[in-house]
Amino acid sequence: MKFCRLLLGASILLLNGIAGVAQVDVLTQHNNLERTGANLQETVLTHQNVNVKQFGMIFKGVVDDQVYGQPLYVSHVKVGGGFHDVVYVTTVNNSVYAFDANEASASTPIWHVNFGTPANLHDADFGCLDINGKMGIIGTPVIDRQSGTLYVIALTRAGGGFIQRLHALDIATGADMTNSPVTIAAKDFDPLMQNQRPALLLSRGVVYIGYASHCDKEPYHGFLMGYDAKSLRQTAVLNTSPTGSEASIWQSGQAPAVDADGNIYVVTGNGSWDGKVNFSESFLRLSPELNLLDWFTPTNHVELDAKDLDLDSSGATLIPGTNLVLGGGKEGVLYVLDKRHLGHLGDEHALQHFQVGKSHMHSFVYWKSDSKGPLLYLWGQIDRLKVFGLTGDKVTETPLMERPEVNQGHPGGMLSISANGGKEGILWAAIHATGDSWHESRPGILHAYDADDVSHELWNSLEDAKRDDCNNYSKMAPPTIANGKVYLASFGTENVGTGQMCVYGLLPDGQAPAAPDGLQAKVQKGVISLSWAAVPGARTYTVKSLDSANDAPSTLATGLVSPGFTGITPYKGTSVYVVTAVNSNGESVPSKPVTVDLQRAASVQRNHGMTH
Repeated sequence: MKFCRLLLGASILLLNGIAGVAQVDVLTQHNNLERTGANLQETVLTHQNVNVKQFGMIFKGVVDDQVYGQPLYVSHVKVGGGFHDVVYVTTVNNSVYAFDANEASASTPIWHVNFGTPANLHDADFGCLDINGKMGIIGTPVIDRQSGTLYVIALTRAGGGFIQRLHALDIATGADMTNSPVTIAAKDFDPLMQNQRPALLLSRGVVYIGYASHCDKEPYHGFLMGYDAKSLRQTAVLNTSPTGSEASIWQSGQAPAVDADGNIYVVTGNGSWDGKVNFSESFLRLSPELNLLDWFTPTNHVELDAKDLDLDSSGATLIPGTNLVLGGGKEGVLYVLDKRHLGHLGDEHALQHFQVGKSHMHSFVYWKSDSKGPLLYLWGQIDRLKVFGLTGDKVTETPLMERPEVNQGHPGGMLSISANGGKEGILWAAIHATGDSWHESRPGILHAYDADDVSHELWNSLEDAKRDDCNNYSKMAPPTIANGKVYLASFGTENVGTGQMCVYGLLPDGQAPAAPDGLQAKVQKGVISLSWAAVPGARTYTVKSLDSANDAPSTLATGLVSPGFTGITPYKGTSVYVVTAVNSNGESVPSKPVTVDLQRAASVQRNHGMTH
């Protein structure tokens, strides 16, 4: 059971060929099924090296439109003839991109697929600019590492109308897998009006898809649907307002949370409530089959609904090692609940409810510090960054720490944590640098704070803006931290129609790695495979050809994370190859070359075959 839960969470430790380094995957929004937003296996980035001299932007990948989803990361993916670390990015133009996660010279993606013309804000009288352009792919995908599948929802124009489809993509090629895509359908489901805003969830072999609205434009309902991860057959549908309306599952893009028993937690927004089948402004605990097991609704839910103070702006976060589930909404009140007994209607059933912010809450992260104990981080709308402690089943009602700055508007900071267990914690906060991002794209900034002492800012992306500025803030997309790098979504350089992913990491400050040793070539059926010894301190490898037809070495492969490459078609009769090792300090000198005489190899293989 523990293995299954780790596999379906977001941080998975693997062993690749880079000098035996354990690698971390980020397969789901906010890192794990509890939605803590923490990568606890970060051993490269520390308080000592995340600073403006040693850390900064190392490359960016430009995409075709705005990026709303959190970038996802898979290590050691077999792509063509070698293994790569890959980062996946989606856009509102219905595109999915796979970029090499390490290779600055790889300006083009490994693959890019597009699902057709998306809907946009002019396709209905939505009445606002919450999403101010196209509306193709909004929710963060989810990845099944074991099957090598990325699941994503695309909203597409089709036959004079609109359709939403669930795609299951091969993470190595971008091709649709068997049975993919399938059309999303349910009673009272309108594919244009329903906004697939929360990130997708993969749990126990089922992909769960949540729905909200665009600008509260009716008709819409809150939906959560389950689809079998292999067959893509629909397994369950929950409508949170079946005899009423609204009650969206918005959650500012956060995925549903899941406990160790497979129970699913979501929070709903404005709409119909009767405490029987319609559940606006509520925490819901659901079975894997989407049966309602328990619920909690605040005493003032009618007021919340009347004033558009959705309870679900943060989603639900489970605190590891406890029975706590917590979250809050636009009112700025934090609710701390016992997940075993949510209590139904009334604040008296909450373990705690108290004012933690001035306005909307959109992103909690949790980390257990070796020195400070359990900590809960929040940077709300028009508010300061605040850190609360946890003791037993209580959250400190006065912040243990806070920053002096007050952000200027919607939606506040989107947060992530990197740490090496309980040490070297870094709080990463992506936020608008100026103004309000509610109805327009605004310049963004990424901050790195000492998670044990947030008064200590380690670095931010505008200290050296010429090098590190990622341009416009991606509203509600947390940064992704994996294996010494930070991946940040961006709305690009314009108000609409542009997007990018910026990659930050350590800058050169020492010697490049040694040249690879032991390069060998093997020829089989006219195809060459190369192998070599792993180099200590290397991050990737580059394979080059020295064929005489070229004036300079020809690069055959970059970004390889294992000491091997195959599928090489040789040049005429004789080919010469070298390999280099690469890390943040640069590229090594080439290895000793290996020469392949294809005619001689073919003759040897024929003679060998005649002796058997």
